Parts: sequence; C-alpha cells; structure tokens
Amino acid sequence: MRPTVTVVMPVYNKAKYVGRAIQSVLDQTYPVMELLIVDDASTDESMKKVAAFDDPRIRVLSRTLSGPGGYAARNLGIRRATGDWIGFLDADDFWFPEHIEHAMEVVKEFPDTSIISAGRIDQFGTKQKLDPFSERFMSKGAQVLYLSDYLQYACKGMRCIQTNTILIKRAALSSCMVFPEGRTNRSGDLFAWVKLMAKLKRMVWSPHVAAISYRDVVGVSRTATPSIHLFRQMVDEFGPFENDKDERWLKNYSNKMIKYAWLEAKKKRVALPMLLLPRSFYWMHDVAYCLKWTLISLVPFGILEWLKLRFQED
Repeated sequence: MRPTVTVVMPVYNKAKYVGRAIQSVLDQTYPVMELLIVDDASTDESMKKVAAFDDPRIRVLSRTLSGPGGYAARNLGIRRATGDWIGFLDADDFWFPEHIEHAMEVVKEFPDTSIISAGRIDQFGTKQKLDPFSERFMSKGAQVLYLSDYLQYACKGMRCIQTNTILIKRAALSSCMVFPEGRTNRSGDLFAWVKLMAKLKRMVWSPHVAAISYRDVVGVSRTATPSIHLFRQMVDEFGPFENDKDERWLKNYSNKMIKYAWLEAKKKRVALPMLLLPRSFYWMHDVAYCLKWTLISLVPFGILEWLKLRFQED
C-alpha cells in the first residue's frame, strides 16, 4: 500500500495568497490524502477563499486565538493528522506539482528514514534564488544527514530543512508538540528542526525543488523578534542526550542563533541588557566567535548601522 500524506496549512490573514497555496497542494501528481487548513483566528476573507474549494480532502480546523509563527496551528494539525507522512505549506507559498511524488520515491529508497526534506526557491519580487544547500548538492543526488551534519551546514548558512520542504513520518513522533508554541514569536521552526534531528537522528534530503517561498510577503512572524532564551534552552534540552561531537556543534549553532536573535532585536530597537549577549553564549570551543560578537555588542547600534551603510556605499 502506498504511504498516505497529510498536509497542514496554518492560515492567518492570507486571503490574497491562500487560494494559490491550496491549489498547489490539490495539483500534486501524488495525491495527498487530506489537507488540514488551520484557521488561526483570521480576520480577513481567508476562510471565504478556502470555502470556494469543493474538495473532500480539505478539512478546516479552527482556533479562537491566533498564535505567533503558526506554531500552535501546526501542532493542532499534527494532532489531527491521519496520514502516514505529514507535510507543511505556508498559506502564502507554493508547492511544485511533483514535490510529494519525488518525496515518496525517497521513502522507497530509504524506508527507515523519518524525515525528508528538499530544495526550495526563495522569491523576492520577481527575482528567484535557489537555497544555498541545494546550490551545492542538487547535482549530487540524495543526501543522508545526521544531527552534526545538519548543524555544521546550518552554521554555514546552508539549512537543508524549511517549513515548506519537510515531511515527517507521523509514527515516529513521540509528541504532537513539534513546534515551540508559546515560547517564541519567531524562528521557532529552526528550533523544531534541531529538536526533530536530535530525537530522530537522521534525515534524507531529496535533490528536487519542493516549493517557492515568497520572501517579500510580510507576516506576523517576520515583524516579530526571535527569542535568545529559546536558543539557549535548545542546548539545555537536547545537549545532554547527544555525543560530544553533536553537543559541540549544537552549542556552536546555538551561538549563531543567539547572535541572530540579538541582532534582530537590536534592529527593531528592542531594549536589551548590555551583557545579555556574552552571558548567553557558549564560549567553550567557540571563543573567537563569542569574543568578536561580544566586542561588537558593546558598540552603539547606531554606529554599527552607519558603518554598514558606509561599507555598502564603498
């Protein structure tokens, strides 16, 4: 029997785009078993757009309060999913028709895997760009990665998992709380991927392009700030269960994400304690990086922005 697939799509005020996203799921050459639309308390015409689709595979789940990042909505979809595999698509993005078919071919080739991902195209206006991991590995076939592999590439800006590209074997999940609902307003998906890799140990990346992510669409999560504390808790929660190599890379990646969260907060003029960044870092094995960003953090942010503009002009 062929594996069945559930698709979870959180929707919050995406009336302009949700029809495109739904149609891209229904047009899959490998038919999905169900599409769970999770209404995250939308206040626009999104649900009217959803209701225009007459397809028995579509089920609408409703939440009374919206949650940042769609994390709670995705967890609700996971709880209600009945397919063998669970995929996710943001309501403002798009799947290529052969995505699920290619992913299920990988399942045949690697039947023991519980995580599958693929490439994506980021679109800014009319410009499209293949993600960095795909640029490097698309011509090299399927890639089997373990936690340390994922973290090493992620530290270099080459993440091989993204919300629109991942599929998870439902039977492998010990909990439906995959995403960190209530713990952060942004970048909780990055925490979720590390959590899944730490628990399930291995993934397979498929050399096909799964989705287009429209990066110029402004959503709630993109106007929020990530949580420094969440990325420190990532090490506390998963580090003790990993070997020394994995834990070292986990701390290095945590440092990168702590710096990223600090930088995003500063860009939005969020007041932060002066020593928050150095006190949040894991210094062992990553002294040069931690020292560099500690020194940078002591410079008034306005001066850093001015210097950045000057270098860009030059």
